[in-house]
Amino acid sequence: MVKHRVRLVLEIVLLLVVISSLVSCGGGRAFSQATPAATAPHRLDTGPLGLPLYCPVYVKSDQQGNLYVTDSDEGYKGSHRARVVKLSPTGHLLAEWHVFNPFQSHPTFIGNVTGPFGLAIDAQGTIYVADAGDNTIKKLSPTGQLLATWGRTGSAPGELSWPEGVAVDAQGNVYVVDANNSRIQKFSSTGTLLAVFGNTGSSAQRLNLPVGIDLDAQGDLYVTDLRNHRLVKFSPEGQFLTAWSGAGGIQFSSARGVAVDRAGNIYLVDARNFRIVKFSPTGKVLAIWQRPMDPALFGITVDPQGNIYVAMSGSPAGGIRKLSPSGAVLATLPATCPAG
Repeated sequence: MVKHRVRLVLEIVLLLVVISSLVSCGGGRAFSQATPAATAPHRLDTGPLGLPLYCPVYVKSDQQGNLYVTDSDEGYKGSHRARVVKLSPTGHLLAEWHVFNPFQSHPTFIGNVTGPFGLAIDAQGTIYVADAGDNTIKKLSPTGQLLATWGRTGSAPGELSWPEGVAVDAQGNVYVVDANNSRIQKFSSTGTLLAVFGNTGSSAQRLNLPVGIDLDAQGDLYVTDLRNHRLVKFSPEGQFLTAWSGAGGIQFSSARGVAVDRAGNIYLVDARNFRIVKFSPTGKVLAIWQRPMDPALFGITVDPQGNIYVAMSGSPAGGIRKLSPSGAVLATLPATCPAG
């Protein structure tokens, strides 16, 4: 009788292992779901701790391949969830930081609350987050401690209106996409304003609701110009260099996230065309990856091995999708993303 019970227990354990290996059919395997104790200092929201994600918006890889995700249920009425999540390259939860206050956030252009959007990691692991909830930039230590906050609501130099993208150069200068003001603002690592460039318009050197930003090894800026449906390249001083407005014979529609890999290749989220476009450093189209059934595509990043991660936000399901350098789906980390 005892042997029979032991055998039954072993069979159940084996069955559970087999089931867990088959969970992720249709979208690559799932990331590991291990959830060690999360950190939540200075907690200001009401969201649950741990995985799954709420509704990821932007994602950034550090030099070790760890992922940082702004996860905020952005755009969903009645939601008060806003955090940064740190994941290992295999999707293990390493930490989460609740330093944002969604109860005091400003409305977006669709009338719902905002939260943290773009983020950047410098060589020392310091994290810079564009918080559209209160129109500030928040600087966090590698362990998530809030070190500094700068910016306030407005259109004067140094003020912000819906900051969305953020990038940091090799010298520690911070570039902020000031979306509603249709400009880029450059700050020192301590928040001193260094430069402002761009202005509302449709001509080559102007922007209309820019949202995403990344830098190449030379410090040149790549900015997604959402309402002009293009990708614009600027020098570190803000001089217009070039722009791309389509690929594969199709005009971009709501260019959103952008990332540059170590070889200088550029990855663009062409959101309303449900695709990712890969360019060479000279602007040659190298690949187009399209999945029409995907939810809304937002931020994108490339890890040191050339794997691509894209944040998907919205119904029927969001998450973080991992692609190989050739565009094959390797894994998906799911999110709850409520409807409506």
